[in-house]
Amino acid sequence: MITELKIIRVPIQTPTILPHTTTNCYLVGNEEECMLVDAGYDVPETKQLLEKAIAENKLAVPKYIVLTHSHPDHAPGVRQLMHWSPIVYCHQKEKQATLDAISPWTKLAFLNDGDSLTIGNEEITILHAPGHTSGQLNLYIPSLKVLLAGDNIVAEGTSWIGPPDGDMGDYLKTLTRLKQRDLKKIGPGHGVWVENPYEHIEFVMNRRLHRENQIKSLLEKHKQLTAENLTRMIYLELPHPSVFEFAKRTTEAHLVKLIKEGTVILEDTLYSLI
Repeated sequence: MITELKIIRVPIQTPTILPHTTTNCYLVGNEEECMLVDAGYDVPETKQLLEKAIAENKLAVPKYIVLTHSHPDHAPGVRQLMHWSPIVYCHQKEKQATLDAISPWTKLAFLNDGDSLTIGNEEITILHAPGHTSGQLNLYIPSLKVLLAGDNIVAEGTSWIGPPDGDMGDYLKTLTRLKQRDLKKIGPGHGVWVENPYEHIEFVMNRRLHRENQIKSLLEKHKQLTAENLTRMIYLELPHPSVFEFAKRTTEAHLVKLIKEGTVILEDTLYSLI
């Protein structure tokens, strides 16, 4: 008898961006077979917490590790799990960044939009969902109506989008696409389960469009501003000064989108409306 598929969220302490202090890894499977989505940070606690969760939930040792993206709070934990001899998956667009993040592990396989993996006779759909990074992968489990969203969704606030690998236009398209899935809940990259998936995606989209409108209003008022000027005017309250650089990158991603759309021009370091 095949037991029901479980999805176990395992938050692991990582040097991520405040207000979050942990990164979510997800065990998906049952006692016969299992996979891991994201591997956290390269510290012994990663191995300890994941193997404790596997034992407590009577799961098989994961045969796959799917990395939603290559950022240092999501991928390097693979080094702690090499004794599993897993197949490590990522998107082709993040091949080199992933290899850099998980070296000396070198065995990579690739997943594309529309591919599927089967765990415990349940099909898991792979979504190429760029925005936070160009090769961001999300996973959708139709039978449970669950989306594992990587950093496209975080439980508290919104994810940063920006250089060198983020694209605001792609991100908004991805959010629109995610909202079209039949969802009961979302497993975010950081924070607790999101139990109101459609409202939360709408909140994120509205936040991004609100920031875009703020940028246009400020440029209309002040004529010319740097990305740093704009960021300081928009983000009046940040959880910690260390977050400023990520806020600035998000502002820059909005500005790149507006330049592509023919709304804004950049001269030297000054942005202005056309």
